[in-house]
Amino acid sequence: MALLSVLFLLWGVPLLNATGRLRSFHVINTTLSINEALNVCRTNFTDLVTIYDEKENMELVDILNKSVSGENSGWIGASSCKWSNGDSVTFTNTSSRFNGGNDCGAIKTRGRWEPCNCSSTKKHFMCYDQDPGQQSYNYSLIRENKTWIEAQQFCRENHTDLVSIRNETENDRVKDAANGSDSFWIGLRYNNYSIYWLNGGRSDYTQKFSSSEACLTFLSNSSSGSSFHANIAVQPALCYESFIHVSETKMSWEEALDYCDSNYSGLLTIQSEKDQTETERELKRRNISGPVWVGLRQSRLFGFWMWTNGFQMGPWTNWKGGSQPEHQISQHCGAIEKEEDGQYKWCDKDCRKMFRVLCEMK
Repeated sequence: MALLSVLFLLWGVPLLNATGRLRSFHVINTTLSINEALNVCRTNFTDLVTIYDEKENMELVDILNKSVSGENSGWIGASSCKWSNGDSVTFTNTSSRFNGGNDCGAIKTRGRWEPCNCSSTKKHFMCYDQDPGQQSYNYSLIRENKTWIEAQQFCRENHTDLVSIRNETENDRVKDAANGSDSFWIGLRYNNYSIYWLNGGRSDYTQKFSSSEACLTFLSNSSSGSSFHANIAVQPALCYESFIHVSETKMSWEEALDYCDSNYSGLLTIQSEKDQTETERELKRRNISGPVWVGLRQSRLFGFWMWTNGFQMGPWTNWKGGSQPEHQISQHCGAIEKEEDGQYKWCDKDCRKMFRVLCEMK
């Protein structure tokens, strides 16, 4: 219901965007909590933005200045919090402004999350167990006073890990499992030396956060639920939309051509170095090393390569080895795969091989 209310509100709010060929930015110029921002971006676009370099950072500054009055700020998909088991923090529940200088908050009395010192404070803690192939957790409250690090070690040795909270339902289950305990460690940790991107983006670009390290505790003696605190409780959202679709299943090149033509705008074409960069970002985000099919095909008769949308090859290319495969000894369908040095290159493959597919969405 909360998301529906936000979407109704957005109908009357202009979305300012900056568009590239394979990715675009969108500003949702209304005040949103981080949960609302995540929901709106993932429902209408792809996700909150991942920023890859200073040029993109300044582009977002520019579109914010053009669309947002007053204090020009907006949610992006960055966090200095992460769960002990390595999961990104994709669930929060923002309430009032947090004045402690930390970008992640705490559950203290009346259901709020609070930061506590990881190494000097000792508390009870909650571990979880997860059966292989199961999505739900089983919770165990350990009534022993330990530091966060000691609690993490105990949970990893005797259970799966310190508890993670992925949504409001799990948040309520953790409260119920507390069984009257007032305060205990959960698996959320803040580190101002690291930034994590909520969509899994592999970006090395960072802006320094001016906060000290903190761990999170859960205080359950409240019926109001937990609250996530950030330095700004509500603000506009910066979303991005990717125009690259990655199939979940593998198929031959001919099947890939039909799949992309039937469901999207066709197999992916890479027309420039910028297109290649966007493609690599999507593959890295999904942890795909390839090969994956793209819209490259060789003429069996004449030997030249071209894109399925009719574009001829060049002037920019990215062939493995620096030149396109020779006519008489090449395979006839094009793919991208990751080499040992970490670079993604174009290569020729047997058209009957089964790979995942990159399609264009417009």
